[in-house]
Amino acid sequence: MKYSLRGAGLLALAATPLVTPVASAFDYTVSGFIRQEMAYKLNNNENPNLPGGNRFNGRDYVTKGKLLPQGQVINSRKDRSTNNDWNVFATKSEIDVSFNFTRNLSGFVKFRGYYQPDTFDLVDKSGFVDGDGGKPDLWGVPNHGREATHLSYSDNDYMLDIPSLYLDYAKGPLWVRIGQQQIAWGESLFFRVADMANGLDFRRHFIFDYGPEEYADERLASPGIRASYQLDQNWELEVFAQMFQPSVLPTNYSPYNLIQSGFNMNQGYEEGFDKVDDQINGGIRLQGQNLGEDGSWGVQFYAIARHSPTPLFTLSESGVPNAAFGDPVLDPQGLGFATQPFIYEPGGKAGTASPDEWFHNAAIAGSDGLDTINGLINDFAWIKGFAEIGLGMSPDANGDYLTSINGDGPNGINGTDFLELFWQAGVPGAVTPEGGEAALNLALGGNALSGNMRVRYAAENVFGFGVNHIFYAEEDSFLDQLVVRFEASYIPDRKWTNNLRRDYIEADDVLASVVFEKYQRFSNAFPATFLIFEYMYRKESDLLERHLSGLGASATKRPGGGEQDRGWHGVVLAFQQPFPGLKWRIDGSILYDLEGGYSIQPSVRYKPSGDWTVEAFANFIDGGTDDSLGVFDWSDDLTFRITYQF
Repeated sequence: MKYSLRGAGLLALAATPLVTPVASAFDYTVSGFIRQEMAYKLNNNENPNLPGGNRFNGRDYVTKGKLLPQGQVINSRKDRSTNNDWNVFATKSEIDVSFNFTRNLSGFVKFRGYYQPDTFDLVDKSGFVDGDGGKPDLWGVPNHGREATHLSYSDNDYMLDIPSLYLDYAKGPLWVRIGQQQIAWGESLFFRVADMANGLDFRRHFIFDYGPEEYADERLASPGIRASYQLDQNWELEVFAQMFQPSVLPTNYSPYNLIQSGFNMNQGYEEGFDKVDDQINGGIRLQGQNLGEDGSWGVQFYAIARHSPTPLFTLSESGVPNAAFGDPVLDPQGLGFATQPFIYEPGGKAGTASPDEWFHNAAIAGSDGLDTINGLINDFAWIKGFAEIGLGMSPDANGDYLTSINGDGPNGINGTDFLELFWQAGVPGAVTPEGGEAALNLALGGNALSGNMRVRYAAENVFGFGVNHIFYAEEDSFLDQLVVRFEASYIPDRKWTNNLRRDYIEADDVLASVVFEKYQRFSNAFPATFLIFEYMYRKESDLLERHLSGLGASATKRPGGGEQDRGWHGVVLAFQQPFPGLKWRIDGSILYDLEGGYSIQPSVRYKPSGDWTVEAFANFIDGGTDDSLGVFDWSDDLTFRITYQF
């Protein structure tokens, strides 16, 4: 709350010199809508990041390593399977209020409400310890108390927020906006290249809403000041300063959760945000339009200094002791357990219960599960003691203790062996389960451990430029009035999560996109069709901003299919076709990841009157661990939206 008040004070002080006496022409308008949104699942698959969609539900794990007897059952995962029907079933409402105070001063505020009733089961009720099905908290993010933004209030199944609250001042060549606002730079229509000012909120339908709306509902607002000055009829200079606001991932155990149930994300959110909550992002852009003899050229140059809104994750000490994991003489309270990055999960509600599950889930997440184990050994003394003292392991020249999942490692121990020994024995000095007290004995009761994660936000600079050009040719030909847009951003020393290690991956990054867009009339009986083709290149990361070095793994294979050398490549094809009378419109878009994944969204829109709109669109998604879309392979759905506008 203190930062909300500070932001409000900053806003008030900054607005003071802009306020002029209110004229008699003061007026305001109110508009808005209420909408029912329903995304019905088209398959029986469940999110594999949740207990209910875990591939290993109901399976025993049988050892196959060399250091434990093969064929020994050391853990059994209870069946937590679910069969949810809806990805989204929600009611949304927005109220927009526009104010005109004087000829130069205006204002705008948007109120938004979103309610999703109890239609989602986290796990099968019969398998959950408390028998309530584990209903998730859809909105709680402990950045501002339990809120994701300065101006929001939420409970488990609803959120109220104010995404816009600002004043506009315009006089001559000067325009200034002060308050809670989105800042959308760039001209790429589906990919974000220059659109670097604001993070995104993924807690509703992730990015699978109605395609033509792009990121309007996901882009997160924050208090800030934005100003532009028209240097002449062609050139404009724009600047902004805005309070840092990180992106918000789907919450733990919510329908679109990206963080697997074996890891606790929210524990580290607040600590990470507290370190940067008073930071200010800033940017400057020089933009020229209608350039050239025929006015067909446009350019822009921009630079942004910011804390990246994308969270970086590392495993961190849980700080939670557990007597069950302590020595009855030396550590009866289990204080040593508090120094480890684990949270004990009695009954195995979450967590990882077998090596197969560990490596399979790591592949889905786009990370190297074996390197995560090496990081655990290197970063945490207790685990290093188990490896070096208990198992006699030593690092190779690269500092790795393990180099293979199921083959021979440098110590004759592979990743599967290590996990089997660690989970069954878990005591430094115990070479075999029989030699210790089985302090981490997951064989009893199907218990599990989940990892505690810390969140960080890295400072970075973004430099970029863009060019757009309108081609003119024979009237009604395909090249006539074809618009081509190019954008590129360069981010030196950018950081990414490094398999949950304490150190990060760091490299210079390049993002670029080329867009072709065109209105083309194919029939005199129909309005023109809007066509879009877009290509994007990302040097270091995929569309979800995961580093490419983690892609391409499986339960038996480490990542490394060459993606990190090739970069990421994706294309979008889209169209929009109104019908005569404009009551009907059909849209379609295809996103194709050149590593093999795709998302197809056909849609239809019916507007029988100015007050009512009915929309239907489907999402067909396919992919694997080599591409950006495999993590959503389960989420095909058919969405209906019924909107009443007022």
